[in-house]
Amino acid sequence: MSDSSARLGLPYLAAGQMQKHVTLNEALTRLDGLVQCQVVSRTMTSQPDGVDGGSLYILPEGATGERWSLYPAGTLMRAEGGGWTAVPVPSGVIAIVEDADEIVVRRDGSWTPLAALIDALQDLDRLGIGATADAANPFLAKLNSALWTARESGDGGTGDLRLVLNKAGPGQVLSLILQSAWSGRAELGLIGEDHFELKVSADGSTWREALKIDPEDGRVRFPQGATRREAVLVTADTVWSPPEWVRWVEASVVGGGGGGAAGASGPAGTERVGGGGGGGGGQSHAVWAVDSLPGALDLTVATGGAEGADGGMTRILSDGVQLLSAGGGKGGASGASGAAGDGLQPAAGSGGVGGSLTAADALVDAVNGGSGNVLRRPAQGGAAGSAGEAIVEPIHGLCGGGGGGGSPSLSSGQGGGTGGHYGAGGGGGGAGVDAGGAGGAGADGAILLVCVG
Repeated sequence: MSDSSARLGLPYLAAGQMQKHVTLNEALTRLDGLVQCQVVSRTMTSQPDGVDGGSLYILPEGATGERWSLYPAGTLMRAEGGGWTAVPVPSGVIAIVEDADEIVVRRDGSWTPLAALIDALQDLDRLGIGATADAANPFLAKLNSALWTARESGDGGTGDLRLVLNKAGPGQVLSLILQSAWSGRAELGLIGEDHFELKVSADGSTWREALKIDPEDGRVRFPQGATRREAVLVTADTVWSPPEWVRWVEASVVGGGGGGAAGASGPAGTERVGGGGGGGGGQSHAVWAVDSLPGALDLTVATGGAEGADGGMTRILSDGVQLLSAGGGKGGASGASGAAGDGLQPAAGSGGVGGSLTAADALVDAVNGGSGNVLRRPAQGGAAGSAGEAIVEPIHGLCGGGGGGGSPSLSSGQGGGTGGHYGAGGGGGGAGVDAGGAGGAGADGAILLVCVG
């Protein structure tokens, strides 16, 4: 028979042995070091002094000291009675390392972290990482970042990574809930049906469906709407490029309004006519996909005509190619309003004709300015001698009201009203005996760009 145990090498008592307590104490000391093994450190290189009896250390490479330097790295050293004893360690011994807060295992003559030896964990009821899992949350991880990466072919994988989540049936819930301060803000997944949907909440209690996809045909529905729409009103020449988010541009352009003509004057016995109102600037509208635009948009905004003068043309060009234009209104003439500017749609309001005086000095009333063309809320033309109304909501229409014609007078005629922004014609001046009223100026044009994305 051997004189020591097969695994731990504990010495056996021999029959008739003298001083049996020496052998027994040696075996107990070795057991005291191996059972529930807990070492102070496995990185300390200098042999310490004055440590408590029973303290254990695993020697690292380059250990120094009277006793430590005599043994190779990995030796388990035990402090005992002011000295040091090397404890033989068989494979399979588990040790807790205090200063590293780790568990190591003796294997093939070296110490290996326990985590490196775990290939599988099966049928776990709970797993907590950085926190304590409970019945409600059997898997709980408290961390600041996480990474799932595919196993590549060199490691025996395929390079693909597919994460599969499953629910029992259509009526159950399979979703990802995103929270802020432990209050739900978004839920994504198959929520009580097999339609993929996204819900959002501002308070964690009231939820709104933002997106839903029908699995039958793949059609996407946005119950709250999904289009971003912003309007840009341009009143001076510039170069403009669509923002990155824009997919479509709706453009409306209005030419400058024509200026109203001055009213006539003269003595009694002659007919004195009021000045004609200026024509409203033309209006055009177009819609473009951003991908189809040659380049940035060169925007030229027309100025309104002075007294009796034509308004200018408003244009949009891209890389030298004219995409859209609207002509200016014609200036008024004596007793007749100027024509509206060329455009694809009805023009801005024209100026009203100034009031006249007959040969018998009878007063003929001035004409109010015309209303601007809009989709919803027209800008009204001005009354006699008053400016036309400017638009309040450009996105609903771009054309201002025409200036009212000036009233006639047996002295000096009233001046015509100016055209209201944008593109409206000025009113004609009223007739008078001493002097005719001045014609009102036409309003400048404008460009309205509605960005859709």
